[in-house]
Amino acid sequence: MIRWLLLILALAAAMLFGPSLVNNPGYIKVIVAGKVFEMTALGLIIMLLLAAVVLWLLSVVLRKLLRLQHVSFNFLRWRRQRKAQHAYELGLQAYAKQQWQLADQYLAKALHDDFMQDEKRLLAAYAAFYAGNAARANSYVAALPEGHDSTAFVQADILLQQGKAGQACVLLAERVNADTQDKGLGQLYLYALQQAGQWQQLLQMVPAALKQQWFDKEKWQQQRFNIYPAAISQLSQQQKFDETADYWQNLPSKERKSTAANIGRAWAMAQNGQNDAAEKLLLSHLQLAELPMLLPYIRQIPLGKSVLKLRKQAQHWLREHSSNGYLYALLAYLAEQEGELQQAELAWSKARQYEPHFG
Repeated sequence: MIRWLLLILALAAAMLFGPSLVNNPGYIKVIVAGKVFEMTALGLIIMLLLAAVVLWLLSVVLRKLLRLQHVSFNFLRWRRQRKAQHAYELGLQAYAKQQWQLADQYLAKALHDDFMQDEKRLLAAYAAFYAGNAARANSYVAALPEGHDSTAFVQADILLQQGKAGQACVLLAERVNADTQDKGLGQLYLYALQQAGQWQQLLQMVPAALKQQWFDKEKWQQQRFNIYPAAISQLSQQQKFDETADYWQNLPSKERKSTAANIGRAWAMAQNGQNDAAEKLLLSHLQLAELPMLLPYIRQIPLGKSVLKLRKQAQHWLREHSSNGYLYALLAYLAEQEGELQQAELAWSKARQYEPHFG
């Protein structure tokens, strides 16, 4: 709108003062370093306008050139860059389709262009690894800049996928601390600690995960079950679980009192022969809404014949939720604990009827 107003004002000024300038062109004389420049006022205005147009065109050309600064004007190099860019496009398409062999080939060619080299190496490392060429993947990772979070992530992730969780933990321990805000790196470190069975260190990192919000609220609900039951039961077996230790006391009270933590306590009790106490603890924290998350861990708790109260609770819930496959799976587990294998198979049949993923 402003441009149109300025244009209208310029046209009005031209119509108003144009005839006057044509009839009275005026006279301007400029002497610079002994040289004399003479012109009319109208000529000066036209020259200034032409100079402004030339400067504007020059600025446009320079901006275009700066945007394409990675393009060489050497024909052979330009052709190589174009082929590399085309290979990058094809490599991305193959990567998205999980065609790892093709992605590996194309991304290797894409590296002939210097543009976005580090990003290309990240993708190329994964493509080569999934294509079964670990040596090539490691060479791409080695070429990445040291000290960068993305470099640490891909290095650790490939180590984890090779079953080298301990090495991944050593690598990530140098990069992840209480102030780490990179959510992906923090999540990977917690997973690496789980895979390596470094339970104390895992519990020590929970406050950092909560402070920096490595997981959103919904995902943290699941993470509790991924962390506490196995950590507590494993540390208990190793005679290393101590509720007065710093790694436990530094956790927020909400975490220490969570259902997931109590599942771990019950697991540890059952492992130590305290089956009745384990059943009582389970019963006090068992919630129907959380049963899909609880069941994989409950099924690992050796309760033996101390399951009567749990069975009554499950049967009570079934009266109002007769199509809940997880309740039937819980009953199947309880029957197995009592040695009632036929009843367990019938319950599993019902569980698979309502939840086919039980297989």
